[in-house]
Amino acid sequence: MVTAIDSSLLLSTYQSRTGARAVASASPGTFKRVAPTAPWNGSTTPAETSAAIKAALSGRKFINEGAAKLDLAGASTDYRKLFALYQGLGSLLGVAEQAGAKSLNPSEKQRISQAFTRGLEEVAGYVDDSSFEKMRLVQGEAATSAKAKLGVPRTRTEYQTPPLVSGSSSTVVPAFQGAVAFNITVRRSGTTINVPIDLSAMGATPRTMGNTVEYINSKLQAAGVEARVSSARTPGPPKTTTVNGKPVTIGTNPDQFALKFKVSAGETVSFQAPATAGAVYLAQDAGNPDPDGKPATADSIARSQFLKFQTDTTNVAAPLQRTGEQNWVDGRVFAQTLGPEVKTVRQTKVDADGSVYMLADVTSKVAGQEIRGAQDTALLKYDGAGKLIFARVLGAAETSSGLGLALSADGKIAIAGSVTGGLNGAVNGALNSTAGPGASSDSYVTVFDAEGQELWTQRRGARKADEASHVAFGADGAVYVAGRAQSALPGTTAIGGWDSYLEAFKPDGNGKVQTLFTTTFGTAGTDRPAGLVVDGTSVVTASNEDGRAVLRRYDVSGANPVQTSMRDLGVLQGGEITGLALDGGEVVVAGSAGNPALAAGTITRAHSGGSDAFAARISANLGPGGSIAYYGGAGDDRATALAVGAGGEVWLAGAVGTDLPGFANKIGTKDGFLTRLDVAAGTVEWSRRFTGKDGRAAPTSIAVDTQGASVLDRLGLPQGQLDLSDSPRLTAASALRAGDQFTIKTGQGAARTVTIEATDTIDTLAQKIRRNSNFQAKVTITSLGGQRSLRIEPTTPRQMIEFALGKDGKDALELLGIPEGVLRKTTTVGGKTLPADGKSMLYGLGLPSNLNLNDEVERKHAIAEIGQAMGVVRKAYIDMKAAASPPPPPSAAAISGKVPAYLNNQIANYQAALDRLGR
Repeated sequence: MVTAIDSSLLLSTYQSRTGARAVASASPGTFKRVAPTAPWNGSTTPAETSAAIKAALSGRKFINEGAAKLDLAGASTDYRKLFALYQGLGSLLGVAEQAGAKSLNPSEKQRISQAFTRGLEEVAGYVDDSSFEKMRLVQGEAATSAKAKLGVPRTRTEYQTPPLVSGSSSTVVPAFQGAVAFNITVRRSGTTINVPIDLSAMGATPRTMGNTVEYINSKLQAAGVEARVSSARTPGPPKTTTVNGKPVTIGTNPDQFALKFKVSAGETVSFQAPATAGAVYLAQDAGNPDPDGKPATADSIARSQFLKFQTDTTNVAAPLQRTGEQNWVDGRVFAQTLGPEVKTVRQTKVDADGSVYMLADVTSKVAGQEIRGAQDTALLKYDGAGKLIFARVLGAAETSSGLGLALSADGKIAIAGSVTGGLNGAVNGALNSTAGPGASSDSYVTVFDAEGQELWTQRRGARKADEASHVAFGADGAVYVAGRAQSALPGTTAIGGWDSYLEAFKPDGNGKVQTLFTTTFGTAGTDRPAGLVVDGTSVVTASNEDGRAVLRRYDVSGANPVQTSMRDLGVLQGGEITGLALDGGEVVVAGSAGNPALAAGTITRAHSGGSDAFAARISANLGPGGSIAYYGGAGDDRATALAVGAGGEVWLAGAVGTDLPGFANKIGTKDGFLTRLDVAAGTVEWSRRFTGKDGRAAPTSIAVDTQGASVLDRLGLPQGQLDLSDSPRLTAASALRAGDQFTIKTGQGAARTVTIEATDTIDTLAQKIRRNSNFQAKVTITSLGGQRSLRIEPTTPRQMIEFALGKDGKDALELLGIPEGVLRKTTTVGGKTLPADGKSMLYGLGLPSNLNLNDEVERKHAIAEIGQAMGVVRKAYIDMKAAASPPPPPSAAAISGKVPAYLNNQIANYQAALDRLGR
């Protein structure tokens, strides 16, 4: 056998060898070191890192250039600065990790948090002050443009109902059957055009979505208006089942169809029904708050819900159960599950136009609006069909809770509650201004106009915790607030324990809000206000005072309130007052009590055992007499909300113990109830027992509209005018508050501060950015998905624009969604992205200057951001090293030329030898 030598293989070997020799000969320094060893490559030991962290915690500097090791003589000082910065970031990271250690006491947590804040400030100062030879570095991001994440809604032109039918557009719609007649009013150019709609006029034509839309549009067209209705299709989601514990798709659910009204510019559209019925709006928590049965674990799956009930069927047919509705009960119009960001709903009120205001605590973005802290207060406005009209968030820097809600006759809205941390723009700054974990809460009250635009905010505080829980408007424009405090409010004397207080505020002729008075009342025990109403020049309060139900009446016509009467209803025996309302010359007080003989007058309906809900009618001057009716069964029943209708109807909602009158059996594990009581007669006029997800329902608030239900409910349409516009103000469309700031810097000039004003819009903000950048920033307003937002970029290739956060508690940049850092233009050369100004590379650490360790979420966020910044430092080092390295050797394929004769002779000799061996 003869083995031939592949000459091409030998030639390749020759080329690779000669190529290597050529490179080595031409570039003898190819293997020479060009950069010092980086600390992340083992030059820093774990012991040294641990010592640096301990030193930082003890108060020493995080960044020490002298400790940065360079093992290459003559290396650029840039390396020393990068290594010192990297080690300082490593220490900062170590401090953040230390904050997650178990069993830290409060003082240790505070010491670590303070060290972290100091280290973050030191890093920022070092980056700002350092001058690099071959690169540029900024603390924030380095980008070519910035698009603000905050969007301000444009005026809407469409209104879509909930789904009315499943299947196809040719499916008969149950909601369209029977007597369905209503009126559409279109107003334009001062002219009102009425368009009567009566589906019975369709005769024998099936009332499908397509046919009904065609009929309504024919009426609109004949009336000469531009408004039109269409069918909106929502594709059916996948149909799944569970096989061996895993979801498996087995098909597709039917499509759903809704009505969509399109309104032309210059037109307004309203809906009226020929007959109305009473309606009650109810908010509740539904779902299991403790699935694993361990109170210490935060595993609640409860969600807030918004429900509407029709309370009579004399003139309006009963509502229908919608397809797929769970836990439906007779009379329920709708039940909407709110987003997981809504922690709980505290109060609900119906306005004169039939819209519904809801006060809620939220823990994350609501209706597209980011919140500032861990929890904020949200004012939500819905129409009578349950569609959200607008959302307003308070803008607290840390936490806030909304506890009280009131509406005025001229359309204003007031909310009250508690706040911890900063609340920029609030007047009369509180004494409890300390931020961070463990800080005490302060009371606040905020008043909005009818558009939901903030008019003023007052914040008051005692040295210990306090909160405002009830608010009411006076006829003269005064705003009355009731709350409680653990220590004396300014100008008062503490009584002991938690004391109740009453305050009043009123804008003067120039709009400046004046504090009219502050007074404290209660006992030396634990007290809490439970209601507040204004009766002319008098104010009536209800409170739980050391276990007793107490009503007080104050004359507020003078400079200071004067208590004119008091009525003690007796010991509640484990219960509490939950509401107070004014009805003519009487006050209605409601709550729960184990006491079967509260001193509220004649008992018209007897106590049934355990704890019962109750409602009592008492003269508004708190004189003798009155009547009280209990409601409940043999178990412990609890009233959680009270509402009184325009006709004096008394409504209670609450939690069921076991049985109820007319409802002996449980529906779920924890049921809710809604009932109308005739207190004077002691009769139950209307009642429902219901449950929610996981068999649990806990009503939190109710509101009554005596004309709120109609045939329009079946169609998912509200009574009255469609509200399609929203405030263009930034302070209304976001958690931004007047006085919030950020800075802009261009070139070598000083940074300029941009301050948000109460009336600022997206347009005025764009102009402020242009002006404060000396018109070096190109600012355009973009529209997408019904939102208007900003896009910012430098006007020239050589210009840089730097954005920085505003002062603590006043930063606007984060809420606007504009990244902290530098904007500059770039260019591409040889496939590499370079600064367009022709200067050295620019790196952005992307390290926010407002990182903190206030809670576990913030701590983990800080760790992630610091880790990313350390990665940027490593990238800068790699780029510097690559720039200093000689070019790589040419590839073998690039070597060409004639093979020397001696090598061809060697190959021939090798082949001849193999031939002889093979013989």
